[in-house]
Amino acid sequence: MSDDVVYALFHYRVKPGMEGRFQDYQRKVLPVTEAQEPYVLGYEIFQAPDGTYYQHEHYENEEAVWKHMELTADGQKDWAEATEMIQLTMVGNLTQRFRDTFLGGGGTDFRPFRKVSR
Repeated sequence: MSDDVVYALFHYRVKPGMEGRFQDYQRKVLPVTEAQEPYVLGYEIFQAPDGTYYQHEHYENEEAVWKHMELTADGQKDWAEATEMIQLTMVGNLTQRFRDTFLGGGGTDFRPFRKVSR
């Protein structure tokens, strides 16, 4: 796997009364991601017993994240309106521009340190 891979890890909740808007996000983003974005290597949403969500996204590189955000912008607006972030973690070789754009409101990024790959 390339050293350029980027992982986005989100822990969030859906705001009260915004479940429909959250569903809109899923209807808009997931089909586009699956059909048109081969550079998105993984996109998984999990729900905890307390109703919060954990989302794991896996991209070829930073540019893939930018392309994803642009192509799915309408659905991203629904997500931003419907959810409240608990924790955001980005993992990968990220530019300062990326950090300022996506982590400027909080969040953590981790850069590669050591690894074993198979």
